[in-house]
Amino acid sequence: MSSQIPEELSDFFSVENEIVMPISTLSAMYFVYGFYVLIFGSCVFTMRARQRSEDRLNGNLYLSLATILFILCTVVVVSRTIVTVRQSITYFTSLKTGDYEASITYLVHDTEKTVTFGLEVICNVLLNITADCMLIHRCYVIWSFKKRVAVPLIILSVATNAIGLISTFMMAIGKSDMTNESKVAIFFVANDIFTAYSISSVVINMLLTLITAGRIWWIHRQVRAQGVYASDTLVGSVSRIILESGIIYPICMIAVLIVAYIPGNTTPFDPSPVAALAAGLAPTLILVRAKLGKTVESLQDKVSDMRFTSPGLRETTTTVSQAQAHPIANLSLVPHDIERSGGSEEKSSTEKEAIDV
Repeated sequence: MSSQIPEELSDFFSVENEIVMPISTLSAMYFVYGFYVLIFGSCVFTMRARQRSEDRLNGNLYLSLATILFILCTVVVVSRTIVTVRQSITYFTSLKTGDYEASITYLVHDTEKTVTFGLEVICNVLLNITADCMLIHRCYVIWSFKKRVAVPLIILSVATNAIGLISTFMMAIGKSDMTNESKVAIFFVANDIFTAYSISSVVINMLLTLITAGRIWWIHRQVRAQGVYASDTLVGSVSRIILESGIIYPICMIAVLIVAYIPGNTTPFDPSPVAALAAGLAPTLILVRAKLGKTVESLQDKVSDMRFTSPGLRETTTTVSQAQAHPIANLSLVPHDIERSGGSEEKSSTEKEAIDV
């Protein structure tokens, strides 16, 4: 037993790593998770309370995905808490007793640490998969069920997340015994692969956000060109929903990459758990804000504000009003109504898309 801190452990026993890092990381994580709990509760309430019978299929799909996201985020919070608290206790005990063997064992070969670490990393990938499912489906619906839009996004998502899953298993294997040189090599290779996966996830998430927002902008532009003046406030609100909510996750992931890979960066804060929570929070926040902003009453109020400047458009007023009665969770029903509508089919379709999106 020695009171002298081994040189190889000096960085681990610094004030930043022992006190500042755990407090700042857990505080930020708990704050975001508390906000997430409120948003998820609002999501469940709005999806259930405002759900019509014809909305049941899509409503249940989105609610199921939102629930999966919340469960995975909860697992991440629990795993990170266990790892951080156990690490702090181990280091503090070593400093108090002067016996650093327990800390060395914890760092290089600890089964419980490996399991909790692997669980957290795998949940991060599963969060990304679930969020991609929700966002790609919404993008597919907004683009009127066009396969040429959805298929490339699905292929990119599947390929990227497959790489992410493989890298997480490799990292868990490598981290299981850091005294084994071959496993250490596996860990560093897996870490590089996971970095590439993280960058790819950011790119795909940004692409989804831009494609969805661009589609809404294009529909609004087409409708205005035909003389139908939809509310700028409504369209602006929808755009803000997508841009402000959808971009949360890539911003957090960029912060993770900056903190982890900029040389000489000594920031005593780990943003990775916040980024994991953002992967679940962003799609859930989209659902809540969209649902609250697209009630039947608000849609009926919008009908009286719309002006139809051409005779052809006046003939479609009844059809547009019926389309407006669909809440946002019932997006899948809108294209079928459009196909059955009479009169000026192309103009009516554009009007409905602008309102239902």
